[in-house]
Amino acid sequence: MVSPEAESTQSTGDPEPPASAGTGESLWRNHDFLRLWTGQTLSQFGSQISYLAIPLIAVVTLGASATEMGVLGALLRLPMLGFLLFGVYVDRMRKRPVLIWSDLGRAVVLALVPLLYVMDSLTLGVLYAVVFVLSLLSVLFQVAYRSYFPFLVPMEHLGDGNGKLQLSESLAQTAGPGAASALLKVVAAPLLILIDVASYLLSAVALLRIRRQEAPPVPDDETPASIHLAIWQGFRWVMEQPLIRPLAIASGLYSFFVMGAMQSIYMLFLLKGGPNLPVEWVGVVMATGGVGAILGATLSVRTMRRLGIGPTLLWSTVIGNCALLLVPFASGSAWTAAVMLGASQFIVWASNQIFFVSNMTLVQSITPPNLQARVIGTVYSLGLIPAPLGALGAGLLGEALGLRPAILVAVVAGAILPILLLVFSPIPRTREIPRP
Repeated sequence: MVSPEAESTQSTGDPEPPASAGTGESLWRNHDFLRLWTGQTLSQFGSQISYLAIPLIAVVTLGASATEMGVLGALLRLPMLGFLLFGVYVDRMRKRPVLIWSDLGRAVVLALVPLLYVMDSLTLGVLYAVVFVLSLLSVLFQVAYRSYFPFLVPMEHLGDGNGKLQLSESLAQTAGPGAASALLKVVAAPLLILIDVASYLLSAVALLRIRRQEAPPVPDDETPASIHLAIWQGFRWVMEQPLIRPLAIASGLYSFFVMGAMQSIYMLFLLKGGPNLPVEWVGVVMATGGVGAILGATLSVRTMRRLGIGPTLLWSTVIGNCALLLVPFASGSAWTAAVMLGASQFIVWASNQIFFVSNMTLVQSITPPNLQARVIGTVYSLGLIPAPLGALGAGLLGEALGLRPAILVAVVAGAILPILLLVFSPIPRTREIPRP
C-alpha cells in the first residue's frame, strides 16, 4: 500500500527514503515487493529450463565431447570471479536500472540460441559465448538484486521477504527440471530456451512497474576511488564484523569441502563408489533435496522468530552438516543406501535454506547502504569461489584413496570445521539482529 506521503513524493519525482527505515506494512500490501517477487519467480522457473536445455543442446544438437563440456562448465562458473568487482560498481549506481538491463541483456543473448538454431547456424563457439555472457549478467544481477532488496522491504520484514524469495527458488528447482523434461518430448531443446527468454522479459516488466524511486548514490569520503581499494574496503568490513566474519569463513570452508570436493564426485560415488544405485534411482534421491528445500524455505522465518537469528544459524548448520555424514556411510542393500542418501539430501537442503535466509537477512540488516553491494559480493565470493579448487582436490584424492574415503574426508572437514567456527563465535548468543 502506498501512503499519501509516498504518492506526493512520487508525483514530484523526488526519491523516497529506503524501505529499511521501516513502514510497518505487511509484505502482502507492499506492491513493489510483490512485483519484484513475481518477476523473480517467473525468472527462476525459466532459468531452470535453460539449465537443463543448454547442456542438452551442447551434447545432442552440437555433439560436444567430454572436454568441450568441461569448457562449457568452466565458462559458466568463471564469471563468479566478478562478484567482488561488480560489487564496487553496483554500490556506485542505482540498482533498479542495473536489474532491468541485466534482464533485457540475458533475454537478448539467450534469444540467439533458438534464432541461430532455426537458421542452422548454431555452433559450439556461439554457445560458449552465450553461456559466458549469460553467467556474467546473472552475477551482476545477483549483486544488484540482493543489495536492492533492503531498499524495498522494511528491516523488520527482511526475513519474511528473503523466505518468500527463497521459496520461489526452491519450487523452481524442484518443478522446473520436470517441466523441462516433459516439454522436451514435444519441443527441441534450442526452442525450449524461448521460455527463459520470455521469463527475463516478464521480470524486466515487473521491475519497470516498481514505483519507489531510488536516489543515485551520493559519493562519500569513506569510499575509495580506486577499484581495488574499494573491494578491499568491503572485504575488510566483512572480516571486522564479529557476526558476519565467522559466517563468511564457514561458508568458504563449506564451499571448498562440500560444494566443491564432495559434490564433484557425488554422482560417481552413487553409481560406482559403493552404494551402486541403479541409474533411475539417482533422480529420485536428488528430488528429495528439492522437497527439503521447499520445507526449509517455508519454515525459515518462523524458525528465526522462535529461536532467534543466532541459534537458527547455528542449529541449521549443525543439523544440516551432520546429515552429510550419512553419505559416506550409505551402504547395505540398494534400498538402504537410497534411503540414507535421500534422508541426507532432504535434511541438508532444508537446513541450507533456513541458513541462507537467516544469513542473508542478517547481512542485509546490518550492512551500511553504501557498502551493500560490495559486502554481498564478498559474501558470495567466499561462498562460491573455493568450490572449483575443492573439486580439483577431490578428483586427486579420489584417485589416490578411492571414492568412499575421499567423500568421507570431504564431508568430515566440511561438516565439522564450520560448526566449530560458529560455536566459538558470538552467533549462538545473538537472538536479535543488531541495529546498524
